[in-house]
Amino acid sequence: MKTLMIASPITVGKKSAPNRIVFQPMECNDADPSGDPSDLTIKRYRRFAEGGAGIIFSESLTLTAESRARKSQLAITEKNAEGLARLIREMRAVNRDSLILFQLNQSGRLSEAAFSKVISAYPTGDPDIHVLTEEEIEKIGSNFVKAAVIAKQVGADGVDFKHCHGYVCTEMIQPANIRKDRYGGSFENRTRFFRETVQKMKAALNDDSFLLGVRFNFYDGVTGGFGTAGPDEVVEDSTEPLAFVKMMEDVGMHYINVSAGIAGSELTQPSKKYPEGVYRLFGWARAVKKAVSIPVIGSGYSYLRDGKNKLPEPNQDKKSFLYWAEKNIRDGNVDMVGVGRQSLADPLFVKKMLSGEPKTVNYCTICDRCLELMFAQQAVGCAVHDKYYRELYRSLKKGPRDK
Repeated sequence: MKTLMIASPITVGKKSAPNRIVFQPMECNDADPSGDPSDLTIKRYRRFAEGGAGIIFSESLTLTAESRARKSQLAITEKNAEGLARLIREMRAVNRDSLILFQLNQSGRLSEAAFSKVISAYPTGDPDIHVLTEEEIEKIGSNFVKAAVIAKQVGADGVDFKHCHGYVCTEMIQPANIRKDRYGGSFENRTRFFRETVQKMKAALNDDSFLLGVRFNFYDGVTGGFGTAGPDEVVEDSTEPLAFVKMMEDVGMHYINVSAGIAGSELTQPSKKYPEGVYRLFGWARAVKKAVSIPVIGSGYSYLRDGKNKLPEPNQDKKSFLYWAEKNIRDGNVDMVGVGRQSLADPLFVKKMLSGEPKTVNYCTICDRCLELMFAQQAVGCAVHDKYYRELYRSLKKGPRDK
């Protein structure tokens, strides 16, 4: 069999990933009431580990129960340390080679008002949304630092400092952030929280082998969003995204994970209605790769499947995951390729692809029932290929009167 680019190992910081496929963070909303991994969580991550991706990201771990997007969201606080340590142990029991990284997050404006406090980095015009004070922003920074230390203590290989999909760190760097203090207005001020927090993380960790990286949006796709030229602009402008990725490299990040859009949008997850979104994600990753020398992870690959998709290309073989993953790595457009929904559809995806068995893969159908489960505050999984989530989805669609 031809040697695949995706099968080759890659150095990330001072560690090595065994291959170039990444399991992206996927919020699955199945923690226990204290924010610890439940048995369902453990089962899912053991299957991810069995699949053998080069990097396995945890889902978005909340720093606090006070403001969070998911009712049963996994948490990373001192009281959750033992539960997270158990999660790592369970994963290592079946796979000692994959790098395991925890994604750290503060939900911000995407917090759910039904069970938590909705906050924002800057005024939104909604009096029910609390605008963070300088002191509160500094406290959030401290919580990120504490979470990174906990991640190291429980055995993770590193962390992802989440700056994507509309959560609070996304808000901090948006041109729409016109705060009048040192955290808003100019690009320097809007990136101050990032710079200061990374500096504090590195000092607290005191370990240059522990990986630090960022998943960020190249383009938010909203007025005043990151990737635009001002608070009232919506047209894409790459000036600040490219300046930000160079800043990431300068402050010592070990990788950059490129995404786009607000949570659940078609920029974030290309759909059947907008398949060309994968090309935009490929282009943004390529632009980042040209600007930095650290490893770059690309997104949008779940849509591709085995080429059975709606991309405007007559040759099915040139529309597949394998074709584009190999091409983008070979052409130097990206170093690693990420899948999200596909990891839920088939946790053994990587093992099957690398062993030359792509026809045995349970491919994601891009039905987005997993998203429906997430937005309904249900446990999230593949409602096509997994019986448990299929029945959960059916129960959700029936509604209380139909049960």
